[in-house]
Formats: sequence, structure tokens, C-alpha cells
Amino acid sequence: MNIKSYAGNIFKSWIEEDIEKVLNLIETKKGSLLLDAGCGNGKLTKLFLKKTKGNAIGIEGLLVRIKGIKVIKANINNKLPFLDETFDVVVSHYSLEHLYNSGEFIYESYRILKKGGYVVVATDNLASWPNIISMILGFQPFSTTMGVGKAALGNPFALRANIGDLGQSKLSKQSSRSGEFSHNKVMAYQMLMDSYKEYNFKIEKVVGVGYFPFYGFLSRLFCKIDKRHSHLLIMKARK
Repeated sequence: MNIKSYAGNIFKSWIEEDIEKVLNLIETKKGSLLLDAGCGNGKLTKLFLKKTKGNAIGIEGLLVRIKGIKVIKANINNKLPFLDETFDVVVSHYSLEHLYNSGEFIYESYRILKKGGYVVVATDNLASWPNIISMILGFQPFSTTMGVGKAALGNPFALRANIGDLGQSKLSKQSSRSGEFSHNKVMAYQMLMDSYKEYNFKIEKVVGVGYFPFYGFLSRLFCKIDKRHSHLLIMKARK
């Protein structure tokens, strides 16, 4: 097995585990209302909706349409266009690291949740071993090389695809300069928890996904032993 195919197996395994763990943290409750903050093309929104057996709304910075799901075009760096205590659950699946105003988003998530509601947040981990090694070598952490320009910048080993490869070929260089597609504030394990505690959330669970250079059983094992250095973090916190 060559390095490229091994890397492919790693990321495929991590993505599958990530979705599995996020779904495990979403509660099944008929009639509940879920907000998918940064819903993208809606593929995962539909999985979240299926798990809750309730209703879902998506919010996205670009104008997108998802069959059967209402999508609102808005910037989640700003005040969210919803009334207080509207939602039972807010899911942020790899949108938090793109924000330049994460404090406002966390505050707004708390505001729009009903009492007893919860968030499920999945995000990159700044303290993953690849990021730490990159900084020791004087390179940009892998998790923050994306979105500043057309290709990954600051780390010669970064394998990030460019914007065109990600299906965003219509986006101009101005989109990169705006900061909307950059990884702007990637948090480590403790920062993620502290940020939500700051806005009165009660942390219920944090799990790690992906432990370089392993996948499958070994990756899961090391994430249980040392989630602080896992590649990805998933947290559930309640209002």
C-alpha cells in the first residue's frame, strides 16, 4: 500500500467515524427542531433530521436549496435571524473553525436554544499531533492552511484541495480574501470547552476522532486514551 492510498484510508475511516459519533450525540425526539449551522449541500442535514425524527432548518452563507428542508441565507458570524428559545438542538459540523467571530456564534447558539436544549459541535483540533509537529518545524498548522488563497498555504506538506476542486469553482479570489472560507479560529480541546462554558453551556461530553497516523481500531483506541491530541473534536453541551 502506497502513502497516497494509506492516507485515503485514514481520512475515509475518520469521516465515517465522525458522522457516526455526531449522530450518536443527537437525541431522537419527535417534534424537536434542529438548526444545522453551516449546512452546505444538506447531505448531512438530512441525516441529522432522520436521527431526530423532528424538523430541521439549515443556515448557510451561500444560497443553497435542500429538498424538504428550509434553508436561510445568513452569515453565522453575526446575530442569527431567529427568536429566543426557538430550537431544541443546534449542530455545528465543521463551521466553527471558519468563523472570525466565534464568541458571537456561541452566544447566539445559547440564545436561540430552548431551556434544556443542546449543541453538538464538530471541529478541527489545533492540538492534534500533525499540527504540533508542523509548528515545531516552523510551518503553518495543517488545520489553518485552508481558504486564504486558491490552494493551501504555509505548509508544503498540506494536501488540501483548492477551491475549484471542492466544487466551488464559481467562487472568485475575492471569496478567499473575505475570510469566509478560511479556517480562522481553530480551537484546541481546552479552548473548545472553555469557550462554551464562558457562555453558560454545561459540557456533557467531548470525544476525539482520528489519531494520526492510525485509522480503524488503533485510531479509536488512542483517541480514548488521549483525545486532547486527536485530529478532530466533537462536543455536546447543554443550555
